Amino acid sequence: MDEKQLQYEFLSILSESHPGLTFEEYRDSCVFLLFYQYLCLKHGDSLEETYKPGELVKMAIRGKLQVASFLKFMESASSFLHLLNKDFQLTEFSFYKSLERVHSLEKQKSYARFFRKFLKKIDGWDCKEELLRQYPKLFVLLIAEFAKLKKDTYISEELSELYHKFFCRRFHKKKGKCKVLFPEFQYGILASSIISTEKNIEIYTKEQEYIDIFTIVCYMRGIPLDSLHLFMKKDWRAIRDLPDGADNILIFMPEGVEAGEYIASPKLSLGKEQFYAGTKGEFPFLLTAISCLKENGFLAAVFPGAMLYREGREAQIRKYLVEELNCLDTIMLLPDSIGQAEAILFFQMNRERKDILFFDCSEIESLDKEQIDTIDQLWSERKTIPGLCACVERDEIEKNEYNLNLP
Repeated sequence: MDEKQLQYEFLSILSESHPGLTFEEYRDSCVFLLFYQYLCLKHGDSLEETYKPGELVKMAIRGKLQVASFLKFMESASSFLHLLNKDFQLTEFSFYKSLERVHSLEKQKSYARFFRKFLKKIDGWDCKEELLRQYPKLFVLLIAEFAKLKKDTYISEELSELYHKFFCRRFHKKKGKCKVLFPEFQYGILASSIISTEKNIEIYTKEQEYIDIFTIVCYMRGIPLDSLHLFMKKDWRAIRDLPDGADNILIFMPEGVEAGEYIASPKLSLGKEQFYAGTKGEFPFLLTAISCLKENGFLAAVFPGAMLYREGREAQIRKYLVEELNCLDTIMLLPDSIGQAEAILFFQMNRERKDILFFDCSEIESLDKEQIDTIDQLWSERKTIPGLCACVERDEIEKNEYNLNLP
């Protein structure tokens, strides 16, 4: 089985029927079993046959594979795999714990049917050495496709490349480890290429499943797990968990933010209290994010385009960002092909420049690599190209009453 066939097999998982299981239950089941297979392949020579997927297939053929027997098998396999790999206990994953809480007989039957079918499928993949070599790439590809099915967790390849160009190559020049914060993290960000071994990654999310997926992908990519700091949203506190601030913050909220959602408790400067009341959720959220940056920190945010031109207090906030903080560096209107994302904003603290670079890519059908490279060069040179980009001085922005939806 070559690389192309393996990719086909992985992606065919998306179209498999899963009666009785929700999208999330099916996704998490697949993630758990695929990672279990990956660990078995990685430690194949040291792992006893009784703990490998083939043994579960034998149980399925004999009609002995039910939820209870699956949990018991995984408990034993997890202990043995933990001896070989100190980073993981499969029984600590959210999928295993949620499966323990399944008491409905109908739901248990649905899981049992899935186990029997899915295990036979993946155990039939031959060329184990090639499979192990390709596993990290194919797993990330599958996760990105799962995310695409649930649009709010998906970041397109074009947007990932933009993050990479602007974030990694331009702003991320600090030597040594950088602390990166992903607030409200969802696993679609894994399609990006911004994760490396040179970063301390701080993440908080509402779903434990996203933490599991992110941890697996980082492990497969060889990123030390001790550089990951993963929290459930209810347990994360900026003052405690990010006392010195972040070098970089990446925000992906194309559908906006609910009112009252903050990264940290608002730092209410005199005369700025109104910024946190009577406005939509994006700006208060953004202001608290900026307050979490280090002195020369960088922030990239995908937000609804409407925040660029809404009137009232939001115009005052835009004026504050442009004039007083002077931190807004680049605004890019995105093409419809990228999905629900409308605008990406780049901020840098303590800038020396006073201008803002505007890109209008909204009429571009799609952003291919060549176009992104062109944008990257124009960004570096800060040139004005009619119909595409313009470097705008502060007095012109003031004349436009801080409406940032500029051509």
